[in-house]
Amino acid sequence: MELCTTICVDLAKQVFQLAGEDASGRVIYEDRIKSRQAFHDFLLKLPPTVTVLMECGPGAQAWARLLQGKGNAVRILPAQRVADHRSGAKNDRNDALAILRAGRDTSIAAVPIKSTTALAVQALHRIRRGSIKRHTAIGNQIRGLLLEHGVSMPQGDAAISKHVPRAVEDASLPLPDLLRELLDELLTDWQSLAERIAGLSRRLETTAKEDAVAQRLTTIRGVGPIIATAIVAKETEPSRFASGRMYAAFFGIVPDQHSSGNKIRLGRMSKRGDGYIRSLMIQGAHAVLSQLKPDSDQPDDRRLSRWLSRLGRKEAAIRLANRNLRIIWALLKSNKVYQRKPNSNSEAAMSL
Repeated sequence: MELCTTICVDLAKQVFQLAGEDASGRVIYEDRIKSRQAFHDFLLKLPPTVTVLMECGPGAQAWARLLQGKGNAVRILPAQRVADHRSGAKNDRNDALAILRAGRDTSIAAVPIKSTTALAVQALHRIRRGSIKRHTAIGNQIRGLLLEHGVSMPQGDAAISKHVPRAVEDASLPLPDLLRELLDELLTDWQSLAERIAGLSRRLETTAKEDAVAQRLTTIRGVGPIIATAIVAKETEPSRFASGRMYAAFFGIVPDQHSSGNKIRLGRMSKRGDGYIRSLMIQGAHAVLSQLKPDSDQPDDRRLSRWLSRLGRKEAAIRLANRNLRIIWALLKSNKVYQRKPNSNSEAAMSL
């Protein structure tokens, strides 16, 4: 153990698999700790010169902050990249050795170690996203239950709010009394979730107003408080990326490649990286395109109109989302805000 320069940990709730290597990359230490308290004591005794590697997962951020506080270098590696380095069957020992091998791969960027404030904002986003999924699921269930009895309604939340109470109260419809009671209960849950989502969205808007970086990001068309706070909470260091193009590729809003030799084949969107932020960026882009005025003389609007006519709405939204991520990267690297120059040859400008 004294000769180890790097220690890796395969995290779990109560069992922790360890492996260590020396300066030459030779595995010289393996152990298995079977309690959280014992693992905590083990970390406190680690010399500050030892680098600790761990896989991204529940608990990794807390252990990483503990190690950072005592002076150890810590790297949290993406789980999908660690899996590429696993050899043999999946078990704790092979997972730990895979983390060691992934730690030697310089092409793998570590996951940022987030502050407790950023994790709290991230939790707010996750709770809101879960509430939206449940809200959508209940709405679809209500439609399905009514459709089985021949009652059809348009899509959208407004249709549920308007038609479901009428269907429950309309005695002429062939609905059993039991189903009416169940629909009434589902409608109550659906409305409660809608109120919860609205409250969570207001919290995010307040958070965006209190954060200077989030305020600067909201100056971009298609980036609102939800997207801005999600980007800030991710705490991705812009210095990791050589350009805005690489930053956009990090979120998977680029074509996937199937190239070989001199043949370059670009396919559909790669969809790598954070799917939540990617979906938010594309939704924001769709919102911009839906409000676009065809007769506008603004350079940005003219460019978006060309994209719409040549590529269609979906591809234009993806292209706009990619462009917005590049602008976000530039803003994160500076203390500037984004401004559009009207009636100018320059289609976009950065200014103080």
